[in-house]
This record gives sequence, structure tokens and C-alpha cells, in this order.
Amino acid sequence: MPDPVAMLKQDHKEAKQLLRELADSKPGNRRDTKVAKLSDALLLHMRIEEEVIYPVVAELVGNEEAKEANIEHDLAREGITKMQQLEDEAGFGAAVAMLTAGINHHVKEEEQEIFPKLKKQLDRERLLALGDDVSKAKANG
Repeated sequence: MPDPVAMLKQDHKEAKQLLRELADSKPGNRRDTKVAKLSDALLLHMRIEEEVIYPVVAELVGNEEAKEANIEHDLAREGITKMQQLEDEAGFGAAVAMLTAGINHHVKEEEQEIFPKLKKQLDRERLLALGDDVSKAKANG
């Protein structure tokens, strides 16, 4: 059974690791590769949450929670853009730190508040269906 929450938490873990690596990185090919990998992963993850998870969060947990999560995604997109713009500039570390702070805040709310409430409201059949939807969305990129 693909657990959608477990898959999303794994994404969070991987993003946090990439952010840590980028915080200590030097300009060059390795940084460029990691910026691209992180950007692609975060953008896909956010799209999956927005299209698959947040509509169910709005229905079962609350509209406010879904709305706030979407706003935080918009802020993360701005942070990703700024990080990309400053990839080879002196302000890169600050851009990564700002993005990291936003991501950490967002992940904490999801993992400690939204996801537990969501799982409590889902029956096994709907949880399985959500897991399938997340898996398909991840596979299709």
C-alpha cells in the first residue's frame, strides 16, 4: 500500500538534505546540479500536494489549512527563483537560508498538524487511492 503521507515525508527529508548540502556548497557544476535537482524535486512535490493532497485537506481538515499551505508554496517558489538567480553570486547562501527557513516551517506544519489530521479522517480505501494518485503523479513528473 503506497502511503501518500510517507511518500511526501520522504520528499521532505530529501529536500532538507539537499538544502543542507547547498548551504555549504561552492559555485560550480556540483552546485548547479544540486540546485537543478532541488528545484525540480520541490516544484514536482508542490504540484502533487496542490493537485492531489490539498483538495482533500480542504475537504477533510479545513480550507484555512489548505489555503495557508498554498501560500507557503508560493513563497517557496519565490525562494527557488531567487536561489536560481543567485546561483553563482555572493547572495546565494542567504537565498538558500531563506528558502530553508520557509521549507522547514512548512514541513513542520504539514508533518505535525495537517498530515496527522488528514490520516485520521481518511478511511483505508481513500488512503490507498490517494497513495496511488501520488505515486502516479510522481512517476509522470
